This record gives sequence, C-alpha cells and structure tokens, in this order.
Amino acid sequence: MNLKAQKKTQVEIQRVSLAELAPLSTPLVIYVEASSLCNLACTFCPHYIDPEGLHKQNMEVDVFKKIIDDCSEFNQKLKLLRICGTGDATMNKQLKEMLTYAGKRDVAEKFEMITNGILLNEELISVISKSLTRIIISIEGLNDEEYFKFTNRRVRYEKLVDKVKMLYKNRGNCKVHIKIHNSAVPTQEDRDLFFKTFDTFCDEINIENLVDLWPGTDASHGSLGNDPVHRFSGEEPERVSVCSQIFKTMQVNSDGSIIPCSIDWEAKNKIGNIKSESLLSIWNSEEMKKIRIKHLQGKRFDFLPCKECTFNEVSDVDNLDKYAEIILSKLEASSIGVSTI
Repeated sequence: MNLKAQKKTQVEIQRVSLAELAPLSTPLVIYVEASSLCNLACTFCPHYIDPEGLHKQNMEVDVFKKIIDDCSEFNQKLKLLRICGTGDATMNKQLKEMLTYAGKRDVAEKFEMITNGILLNEELISVISKSLTRIIISIEGLNDEEYFKFTNRRVRYEKLVDKVKMLYKNRGNCKVHIKIHNSAVPTQEDRDLFFKTFDTFCDEINIENLVDLWPGTDASHGSLGNDPVHRFSGEEPERVSVCSQIFKTMQVNSDGSIIPCSIDWEAKNKIGNIKSESLLSIWNSEEMKKIRIKHLQGKRFDFLPCKECTFNEVSDVDNLDKYAEIILSKLEASSIGVSTI
C-alpha cells in the first residue's frame, strides 16, 4: 500500500542517550493534564475500569500558566511539552487560552497534545494550528458500533472523520498524527480501511498494539484478547528494573499535584504541588531522588505503583538497567542532576 502520510509511531526516532546523560538537570518531557475529565469511557482506561478511583476536574488556567512559566526556569529548553493525561484536554473550556499562552512562551522544542478529537471545532483548530507542533488523534473504531463497543459512548464516526479532515486542512505548521489500537482493526480489511480513510488527512499514521499501561489493572490483553507485546515494536516484553520515566519526565495533574510518571493514575507517588512549589525544585527534590535511588538499587518491585506497572516493558524505548550503577554513583554524588541535554 502506498501511503501519503508517513507510517510511524508517535515516539521520536532521533533521541538523546538517556542512559549516558542521566541524571539530568532538565527533564526531557513535561506532561500536563489539562483535564482529567473525559467524554469517553474506553474499556482499557481507568475511566471505565475504576472511574471512582480517578480525581476528575479541569485544570485552572492560572495553574497552567504557572507550569509554563516554571518550565523556563530550567537551564535547558524542554525537548517536549505534551498535553495529555487520564482525561481529554478538550473538555477544558479554557484550553484555547492555555494553548495560546504555551505556544507564545515557547518553552519546549516540541509542543504536542493527545486527544480523541471528538470536541474539535473551527475555533479550537485555529488555535491548535498556531500553537502546537503536533496533535495526536486517538481513533477508537471505524464505525458508530465499534466506537460504542470500545468507548461505551455513542459517537458519530463520520462526523469525527469530517473533523479530522477540517483539522488537517487548517493545520498550519502543526503535524497531524492519527493512531488506532490493533483491537479496533483485527483484520487486514480493517487495517486497509483505516489507512484508506485517514491517509490523505494526516501527516503521520500508525496502528499501535493495545497494552496494559495502568498499574493495578488488566486493561488490554486480559479484556480484549490481545497477546502481551510491546506497544510500538510488537516484540515480546522484557523485564526492566529501572524506570526511565522518573529520569526524564514529570506530570502535573489537573489538580496541580505532581507525579514522576504519567502512568501513576491513582497518584500514589505524589512528589509535590505546582501551586506551592516550582517544577525545578520538585525535579531536584529529595522525594524524587529517593524514588530514583530505589529503582537504581533494584527495588522497583518493592513498592507501589511501580511494582504493578508494565510501562517500561511494553511502551518505553529507553532502558537504563545496564547503566544503573553508573547513574547511582553520579546521583549520590550530587543533590541535583549533573548532566545537561
């Protein structure tokens, strides 16, 4: 099949060597949960599996602006600022103001957002085209019936496709990435239809393997019959002792709390709050250092939520295990990160 769009995963291919540079004085990525509300309840998501276990609210715009301002305090520019989380950012009515502010502040080399695309409209698309460098649209089915099967909500699929077309037509300098999970396209006929439908209305397109991302749940192969493979490569997962996420990212939740890993959906590892602390101080905090040291000492599987998490095995592409002793010695020699990006 000859594709107009580039067939690729959402993962950046040209990467710095985290293993050689960690610990870092500047995180590579900051995730911001502009909303923990969602208009879908996908069968593989905590919004369906354990909705009562989620804290649900929209982030306040002043809190968001402080996050962006704090990003500028690091001694290097972020590689990526990404709007994502357990909810969908488009649920926040102040999203346009947030995107505009972050776009003008220019604190990251790349500024992205993940969304289901259902609430896209002309006004929001206009802001997206001027602010984001890439938008990632998660497609959950290829017709109304399949959308209800996977999301437990009524979605007008053809209307969603039209919105994607409008987005692509008016995208400006923002790349459009379209993805779908393999459970929604189980046959070659389904996969061909997916590519045919969206190929001319996106810059990048991919089919991802549905995997267990959420600690304490059996969200993918257990409920939808998939074999446990890596989300992007399709290879068999290998056990990882040192989480790379805690050495390159932090996430600010919709309530302002900060966690070292975006997969900690219950926020068991809260390390601070943006309302009273700075991102810089939290990145270099003793709480963050303690979590990193535990992993480097081989204690990842001794505490929650890390011992129940499979993100490193099924979704990450960085592996620090062979460098654990070297990174530990550097980390113990300094109260802050010692390498720059």
